[in-house]
Amino acid sequence: MTAAQRRTFTAVFASAGVLLGTAACSSSPAGEAGPGALSYDTVRATAQKLHQDRQNTCPFGLDLGKALKAAGLPDAIGPDTGNGSAVDGEVGDGRPPQPWPTGATHPPEMPSIPATPPNADITCAYRAGGSSLAVELFAVPKTGVAVNLLLPRIQSRARASVSQLRQLADHQPGPGQTVLVPGADTAALARLAPKGEGDIVLMLSEDSAGDTPDRTYTGEGLRKAAEALAGQLR
Repeated sequence: MTAAQRRTFTAVFASAGVLLGTAACSSSPAGEAGPGALSYDTVRATAQKLHQDRQNTCPFGLDLGKALKAAGLPDAIGPDTGNGSAVDGEVGDGRPPQPWPTGATHPPEMPSIPATPPNADITCAYRAGGSSLAVELFAVPKTGVAVNLLLPRIQSRARASVSQLRQLADHQPGPGQTVLVPGADTAALARLAPKGEGDIVLMLSEDSAGDTPDRTYTGEGLRKAAEALAGQLR
């Protein structure tokens, strides 16, 4: 990792901590939506099962091919089994407050990175021609913090700058809304209305091997595909 990359990672990491702390004492993002089909507990139980018994079919009936077709994008895709299987699940038990990375700036009133809640993450990987696409479902039992917790991963997927991440954090999608990462068009986020307490975010991203993304799966088409995927879970 170069010095510039280390500085960027530290800034993103610090931003995530600051924004998580802000979310912990604020209300959930704007948006109105009724109870959804998925709960945090359901996503977590499924993620645990997938971690132990990985498979190639995305859970909960998620159909990326159908979503791409609805968005007017090429839908000839297949599971990406480069890591042994196309679908994987991970769960985390949260962690207490942590010290800031050396050199990271932070508000004086926030002497440490805020505690993070338990979480569950499911990733479905696909190949579409020369492109890699990923559908990620991330859930936490705490309202309004899922996007902030995903910031480092969003930065990687969207090739976003720290200022773009801050813009996203300031203008997050509400339940039932789908947006592109501001200033970057290789990742789209849909916030789902959970069944019960919690916060669930779906991210659809294009992850080319090179620095230049495949323009086929970017921009408004990608956002519409993410919106269609979220609609499959409502």
